[in-house]
Amino acid sequence: MKKNILTLLIVLISTCSFAQKIKIDKGEIKLDEKTIGYIEGKKPIFKIYNLDKSYYVTAELKSVPNDTSMDLPWIELKDEATGKSNELEFKNKSRKFSAFNYDRSIIYELFDRNYITAEGLVKEAIESFINGPSAGIAAKKLGAQGDIDKANSLADTYQLAIDDTGVIYSVKAKNQDPDDKKIGYIKMTSPSTNGELKYEVTDLDGYLIATWFAKAGMVSGYDKFLNQELITFDKKVLKATFDNRGNPIGYKMSKDITAMNIARVLVGNGYTLGSPSLEKK
Repeated sequence: MKKNILTLLIVLISTCSFAQKIKIDKGEIKLDEKTIGYIEGKKPIFKIYNLDKSYYVTAELKSVPNDTSMDLPWIELKDEATGKSNELEFKNKSRKFSAFNYDRSIIYELFDRNYITAEGLVKEAIESFINGPSAGIAAKKLGAQGDIDKANSLADTYQLAIDDTGVIYSVKAKNQDPDDKKIGYIKMTSPSTNGELKYEVTDLDGYLIATWFAKAGMVSGYDKFLNQELITFDKKVLKATFDNRGNPIGYKMSKDITAMNIARVLVGNGYTLGSPSLEKK
């Protein structure tokens, strides 16, 4: 009986904690209608103050320049007095982040990490985080974007094209016939065995180079789901974005932006397709 009561209390406490509502009202940060601090500024930089405004921290939203993906920005927390900063990501995307309420999104994230509580900003916890080991989020994201930019630049030099039968062409084709610019093939299966969209890319000899899955793809030897990702014959996983804007009416492979994205990602990462037998000759 005591165990059941204890379990019920834990559930009630957890429910109440989750139900706490944060809102921003004319610069006041309110938790269940109780003012716990203040915030000023606009995207991307906000200053967050404690109740007596004796302490504040700057929160700046950061993102990769020219990023066309759906990745969320990250937060840089900075102590203006010392110039030190550290970074954090949004942990709970579905509840914490809103593109229409950046200020509230930041406060929810800080609240979730106990950097702000019902009593306001927790100066000690914030300073410990800011002065602690660097999270390295910017270095990781900007580095990854740099790799993507290089791959895109390389793919541009191949001047890829795909016809309605799924033949992939490139000006860099190394075929015996100089007028033959075929380098490989791509085909689409919808639905695939798991009910989601799938593409397969083969070289000129028919060998499978890569398989792309729209969602929840599974491949033997790889223990994660593949979502808008392709996996190559040598088990390298690469991101390729789904995009259905090319076929608003009817369907043509030559207008399939997803198919082109897949081909570009492959050649941009060194998979030149073609034919191994031709290379040997």
